[in-house]
Amino acid sequence: MNKKRILCLSFLSLFLFSCADSNELYDGNAYVSQVFIENRYNHYDDGLKEARAVSNVSTLTNGTGQNQYFAGSGNFNSPSSCYGFGQAKQKHPEYFKRSNGVDDLLWEPDIKNDGVGVWTDQSSLYDVAYGQTKKLARVDPSFRKGYLSKLYNGQVRCNAWSSYSLVELDESGYGTRFPLELSSAPYFAFSARGGSDTIDSGRGRVTTFDINVTFYKLNEENKYMASTFLLKDVKLQTNRSAELTSLVGFYFDDIDYDPKGVVGMSIDFKLVFDDCEFQTSSNFDEESPNYVGLMLLEVFFPDSTWN
Repeated sequence: MNKKRILCLSFLSLFLFSCADSNELYDGNAYVSQVFIENRYNHYDDGLKEARAVSNVSTLTNGTGQNQYFAGSGNFNSPSSCYGFGQAKQKHPEYFKRSNGVDDLLWEPDIKNDGVGVWTDQSSLYDVAYGQTKKLARVDPSFRKGYLSKLYNGQVRCNAWSSYSLVELDESGYGTRFPLELSSAPYFAFSARGGSDTIDSGRGRVTTFDINVTFYKLNEENKYMASTFLLKDVKLQTNRSAELTSLVGFYFDDIDYDPKGVVGMSIDFKLVFDDCEFQTSSNFDEESPNYVGLMLLEVFFPDSTWN
């Protein structure tokens, strides 16, 4: 088994608040190993895997039209160009404005950073930073609890927090039941980048993923009904910089899906192409000299309402 080590913020060894907006403490040693593949989070809440296995799958391509998804700047020529929310903003610039309707929200700074592990009031970035303005932690206190609260706290980049800032996925993915039921939302998005234990840190490459996003609703028998959207050939930067993340997602009108009633979601993926000289695998359970995964920073249902 590959045991290559990655930089770890080892001085945080006991407890950590979940990246600047959580009321819940969790074990600081959870998913922050110096061994890359040991940081994989692959938990599915009960019943989600079974529903995912029989879900209908709709395929989306990259772009700003019908049956398409947005990703980063829309320019994928180099690792450093896989960044930000430019393509999403191109389709609907109004969703990326401050409340005055004139000034744009910012991708960075995304958090008020008083140091790794220091809980900080982020309200000064409300209506300034995209992540802090649109985060689910502002919807209800229930999104501020537990390990996955780091996906709802508005932190869209690493900010030198290393594994403390993100959820590391291999191709098996993860699935979660939300604390509330979604009532309405114009679009869904997540902030992500690639990550790997190869030795090209600082140089990096563009990695291509097929990413499955699945939404779950409950039928009259209280059983999950799943709808999966396959985002084909999502290009993200890997190992160029932990700060180069992309907003990936889709507008619900573009994919003809009504989000009303969604109670959970999952993400899994397949590695399509890793543009590097190393042999890599996105299956952390198989023997490989190197591994590559999806580093998930944040999950958004911007401007949404919940029951």
